[in-house]
Amino acid sequence: MNYSESIAHSIEAYLKENDWTFDFDVIHGTISVEVELSCRLASAIVVYQVSEGGFLCYTGLAVEADSSVRAQVGEYLHRANYGLPNGNFEFSYDDGSLHYKTVFDCPDGVPSQKQLEDSMAIGLTVIDHYGDGLYEILNSQESLAKKLIRELDGME
Repeated sequence: MNYSESIAHSIEAYLKENDWTFDFDVIHGTISVEVELSCRLASAIVVYQVSEGGFLCYTGLAVEADSSVRAQVGEYLHRANYGLPNGNFEFSYDDGSLHYKTVFDCPDGVPSQKQLEDSMAIGLTVIDHYGDGLYEILNSQESLAKKLIRELDGME
């Protein structure tokens, strides 16, 4: 896969400046960082997928939804996605994997400082916000999605 080396090197430099430990797959243009979360989900893996004109940032969770709770997880994430200004949750009904995705275009060939800061902050902040509710659903047999989102958004 072709990717912009200047974008990849900008991300790499940003991570080094901020003392993040990361892996850089130069063949595929992916950079991955393991990060601790504040919520009960504990940790996430942030993966940068660099392309020619920008990069995707996936904040993935190590946990997967069991088939018995996938419908509730899907509802919870769908409700959480509504109105989010930057990015969205993605969820596989096939294997239960989930992550938060943000997209960054770099028309000048180099990401801005704000894009680099946002690439880490957005996914982690959203997952920390919704993570405890997601944790409850992943470890429950009840349909909690609507109740939890209402509580988080101050509607109940």
